[in-house]
Amino acid sequence: MTMTTIQTIIFYTLLIFIFFACNSTTQKPMHEMKSYDGPVAIFNNINSLFSDSAKVKVRLTAPLQQEYLNGDRMFPKGIKVYFLEKDGTAKSSLEGNYAKYTKAKDEWEVRGNVLIKNIVENKKLNTEELYWNPGNKKIYTQKFVRIETPDEILTGNGLDANQDFKYYKIRNPTGVFSVKNY
Repeated sequence: MTMTTIQTIIFYTLLIFIFFACNSTTQKPMHEMKSYDGPVAIFNNINSLFSDSAKVKVRLTAPLQQEYLNGDRMFPKGIKVYFLEKDGTAKSSLEGNYAKYTKAKDEWEVRGNVLIKNIVENKKLNTEELYWNPGNKKIYTQKFVRIETPDEILTGNGLDANQDFKYYKIRNPTGVFSVKNY
């Protein structure tokens, strides 16, 4: 055997060894790998302004915001939303311990000690879960609600209201109500 033949045999032996060594790894096929579904961005101490026709209508504050690839947003440490008058003063507010915005539905879900205040009319609503649709400016829930006005306390299950909480309808009222005769 010549030296070049021995070198050729060694070369091909090493090549076969490297080929089998590389193929013996235990990688999962691409179809078995899970894609990342966590937040793509995380923001602290959020103070966002939302406008319509060049006028600021809503101010949102939150200690933590998580942004997802599909456009959804989560606020796991709570949220506070102010609905503003033309002059920039708050006419009502919405707050809760947790919030999620679902972009596909253009809808907010707010949970945990949900409180809505109509500052102008001195009314407030307490519930554990509420949905807000900024497109049609409506809020609603199926859960128990408690509404305090300067004159009375109203309770019930389920509510439909406009986002500034000026007008509302309790779906299934409970408790004692005062009725005025005109």
